[in-house]
Amino acid sequence: MHTLTTQGDSLADLPNYRIRLVNPQIITPLNIPAFSRAHAIGEEKVGFCIENNGTVADSLSLEIMAGDQLIHQEQDTYHFRSPGCHLWFWDGYSDAGIMDTQTLKHSDLRLRLVASRASEHFIVEYPFQGKARHVDWVDVRVDRINRQVDVLTRLSFSDGGSRGRVSDFPCPDYSTLAAMAGEGVELYWSRNGHRAGGIGNGIQTEQGLFSVTVVADWHTKPGMPDFKLIGSLSERFGRSTSLKGFRRIFYNQGFYAKHITGQTNLNHFCELNFKMTAAHEIGHIILDRYGAGSFPDYSWSHKGTSTVLTQRAKRGVMMPLQGEIDLMKYADARVNRVTPADRFLRSVAASEDVKGLIWLSAVVFSA
Repeated sequence: MHTLTTQGDSLADLPNYRIRLVNPQIITPLNIPAFSRAHAIGEEKVGFCIENNGTVADSLSLEIMAGDQLIHQEQDTYHFRSPGCHLWFWDGYSDAGIMDTQTLKHSDLRLRLVASRASEHFIVEYPFQGKARHVDWVDVRVDRINRQVDVLTRLSFSDGGSRGRVSDFPCPDYSTLAAMAGEGVELYWSRNGHRAGGIGNGIQTEQGLFSVTVVADWHTKPGMPDFKLIGSLSERFGRSTSLKGFRRIFYNQGFYAKHITGQTNLNHFCELNFKMTAAHEIGHIILDRYGAGSFPDYSWSHKGTSTVLTQRAKRGVMMPLQGEIDLMKYADARVNRVTPADRFLRSVAASEDVKGLIWLSAVVFSA
């Protein structure tokens, strides 16, 4: 809908503007390309036709509004004053250099044209709606001035209860497990240079190097597919999985109690292991969405290091003895020489997978 405001009684000899969406109509933060186009450049702008079917305006400015908030203003619009359709593109950033996909999906997002000729002034407002293109449980805030990306990942958990025999040392309760799982995602999926030994430095994009901090929220909807969190005191190992219909993450206290003496040491190991396991299993959902349609399956082959059907590590695949360990890859236990403690310290989501998480936040626009 267009809103026209003038100070005179007649619209004769005035500019007559109309606005409509044109291609491209997608904003992907940092131009992250799709999985199948790993070496291409993604889309990071939305296009408009600014069309004048009347006389030339004396002045004209364009504004992006979200509710009552002015997001972006462009006043150097001399070439839009004359008759005809003129293309204008917005890259999603505010005047402060911030792109926030939650703002791009604001319910009252609109392009406002403010023009004047002689003593007449008028405003044309063009509402347009952004919505999630791939998933609705990721939002991204990019600060291109400070080279910082904040990723909000909305998780979903449910209480899977406890299994196994009663113990003098019960497993953590559901709320504690949920907090641990969220902390695991934040630790292993952030690449902000806060880890020791150069583990998890920033991501390189076609716009330069950016630091990425992931924040996990399991209280807000919509969330990603749900995982049951299970505390296990059984001596049998409970295998965590992200397979649809069976998604669960085990806190295997009973199993590891057979190998670790001392409750403090046991609690510490189980917590570290649970956090990394949660980050890995939740990571499968990210890789599955980002690498959808890949062959062999990007997620379920553990990036080519395991069989797809039996989920067994391929023979001879080793974890690196130095540097980063890819959180999402498997290794052959028969040749693996990396200790669990070392794995906790050096595991991290690979740069290409963190980019995939950002890609999932793309916004598509419609009128």
